[in-house]
Amino acid sequence: MKTKVLLHLTWFIPAALAALLIQQVFVWQGVTKTFEEGSTHTAYITDFRIKQIAAQTNGYVVLQFLDATGEEVRQRLSLHAQHASRLIGKNEVEIRYLPGTTYDIVMVETYPYHRNTILINLAVIGLSLLVMIPVAIFASRYASGKVKGKRNDNLELEFEKA
Repeated sequence: MKTKVLLHLTWFIPAALAALLIQQVFVWQGVTKTFEEGSTHTAYITDFRIKQIAAQTNGYVVLQFLDATGEEVRQRLSLHAQHASRLIGKNEVEIRYLPGTTYDIVMVETYPYHRNTILINLAVIGLSLLVMIPVAIFASRYASGKVKGKRNDNLELEFEKA
């Protein structure tokens, strides 16, 4: 594949960023809806782990509680290290539960941090998208010019005789 054709593929980066931005907006909506409209429950922490893998720290918590109908719900949630550290030493945690949504469980104690993480993700993705769209436009115009023969990238030196 020629370089000029590959330059058109730079549009995959803004497309991927746009898809990621849409995904984060859905995460924001799901978490916010569950927090605002969900019923409040006390969940028991049945398992809790923080893992250190290379330079990445993450963890998970297993929550168990009874929903409004009296049915037992048990779910494992993955957590960032900052969120998980808030739960160290706790046996129970207050949650908001809204079944049938994208994020049906939101822990009240970690909600502000989760919300801020999503907002930071949205800002970084938006900024990246604003930077990459002009880059992709420039790359496409450059590649189109090369294909149509409008650009001459050959180096030509002219010497003046004295």
